[in-house]
Amino acid sequence: MLSSLLNLMSDGRFHSGEALGAALGVSRAAVWKVLSPLEEQGFPIQRVRGKGYRIPRGAVLLDASAIKAELPSVCVDYWSWHVYKELDSTNAEAQRLMVSGGQRPLVCVSEQQTAGRGRRGRTWVSPFAQNIYMSITEPFETGAQGLEGLSLVVGIVLVETLEACGHHGAELKWPNDVLIEGKKVAGILIEIVGDLTSDCVVIIGVGVNVLMRETAVDPINQAWTSLVLSSHSGELNRNILIATFAENLLTAVQLFRQRGFEPFISGWQQRDAWLGQFVDVISGSNVISGEHCGVNERGSLKLKTVDGVKLASGGEVSLRKHNAS
Repeated sequence: MLSSLLNLMSDGRFHSGEALGAALGVSRAAVWKVLSPLEEQGFPIQRVRGKGYRIPRGAVLLDASAIKAELPSVCVDYWSWHVYKELDSTNAEAQRLMVSGGQRPLVCVSEQQTAGRGRRGRTWVSPFAQNIYMSITEPFETGAQGLEGLSLVVGIVLVETLEACGHHGAELKWPNDVLIEGKKVAGILIEIVGDLTSDCVVIIGVGVNVLMRETAVDPINQAWTSLVLSSHSGELNRNILIATFAENLLTAVQLFRQRGFEPFISGWQQRDAWLGQFVDVISGSNVISGEHCGVNERGSLKLKTVDGVKLASGGEVSLRKHNAS
């Protein structure tokens, strides 16, 4: 009954309890009995007396069958699929699954994370059923050196996915952020398991703010947005967004295995939000300032400084716009 209710409400309009009950052959009380627990968990249901219930257009619960239905069979068969109601972290669960079931590529998604992680030990705010919390594992034989630029490739795939789903104007901030209208909408966390010089497995963690609104979360210490808050009217169905991203990522990773980051340089620089600006690269107490001149074939940031062109690699670094004062 729950999936039928959400399908009826997926147009983003108000629906009275009576009308929803009549469509499903149940009482108004039965409708509320189904929706109430979902609202308590954090699903974005709006209730207005005299109007009824409304959810954001396209809002759905995660469904492995719905995701797979959007994918070609090669993608369905390539990964082992795991969908959860709640996890500490999809990256952590992906690692546990690898230990228990071998190194087959897998996809792990969850409605909620209780200990979501971003880069540099930051917390990733993860309310129930509002965003995408997703991890994908990929085995590599090249060690860490052969993975240079992979996080940038994932960023490009995220932007291409948003564009394909009607969310135009997304940009990239080196090395791991996706921006819309200058605010962070998605982030990437890459972790390596195994031998850093030989066979290893990469866990690609992705978080995308989809339905999250200002009042729905604890304070976040940076400018952020979500797809529902942006000025576009693109796809908000998370199952479709996940499927589109997974299919695009598989194609990109296959090319990356063959040729590294070099084929992706122009795609990155076309979408680089801070290209040509004066920036600071911060690593601990060390700060390098210069003009952002793009990225090289390894995904390193090129900085034009007073001492010449310097390179900055991803990892435990931050990029900030330079404050001349």
